[in-house]
Amino acid sequence: MAAARGACFFLLLGIGFSGAMQGQEVDTNAVPAAFRPYVHLLGSAEVIAPASGPDWRSMDIKDYDQSRSKYQELEALVLKVWPQVQILTVMLDSLRPVFLNGIDAVPQDTLLAQREEISEGRAESKAQRKADRKARKNEPDPAPAPSDTESDDVSVSFGGDADGPDTLFIQDDACMLALQEQNGYMSTDSLDGRGYRMMVEDTAFEGELGMKEGFLLVHLLDRQNPGMLDFADDYAKAVRLPFWRTIKMFSRLSGYRLNRIYDPTGADGRIEHIIRKHGLDLLDPPCSPE
Repeated sequence: MAAARGACFFLLLGIGFSGAMQGQEVDTNAVPAAFRPYVHLLGSAEVIAPASGPDWRSMDIKDYDQSRSKYQELEALVLKVWPQVQILTVMLDSLRPVFLNGIDAVPQDTLLAQREEISEGRAESKAQRKADRKARKNEPDPAPAPSDTESDDVSVSFGGDADGPDTLFIQDDACMLALQEQNGYMSTDSLDGRGYRMMVEDTAFEGELGMKEGFLLVHLLDRQNPGMLDFADDYAKAVRLPFWRTIKMFSRLSGYRLNRIYDPTGADGRIEHIIRKHGLDLLDPPCSPE
């Protein structure tokens, strides 16, 4: 669970600034409250995404034996996570200059505020766990089970199974909707009073990402947004993110360390070979800035 939180940490900025697309103004009120402390990272009210990233295709990579099971397993993983990589890249693209500037671009008062908020959250969680333990301790003993000799027992139930497809309401943004579709939700025509679109869970969906796939996704995001991993690592340390060392340990076990940048001519040569083989980096993303 901690590792999953770690993978999600790198996605927060993109999700929080889904409205901060190329050429649009950033309305702080449109940003979820939890992400407003990051608004200053955008540098100005108007965000212009860089025209292009590194030219990975100009780098020489070696060939690989595509019949090996290790290659084929990695190929399946890359193909599975790539649509989400593309979506999140669009959402993070405008923050690429921030990643390159590093943690020095973040004002100290913002880091202190985030550190205090995290500390308060940990204290609240601890207090809640203590209250839960106390409540369980004070609960009366359960009533004794009815005797087997009792007769004329009557069991009454109303309605059928209460379980059904989950629903959620998402900001009516192309990238936000596309990301949820990748997570097994179907878009509907229904809008609530805020203009958020209702999405319904596809109960037949079986494409959830596991821990290894999640860390691979984050690693590929660093390919698309150079500097992201270094920035996120420095930021997590600056705000003293809970369980950060544990999260990084889990990332090592997955093979995609959160503090190792993407290296197409070295450790990530096999991944780069798969990307070029399928032309994944030449595909249009499932969503684009409006």
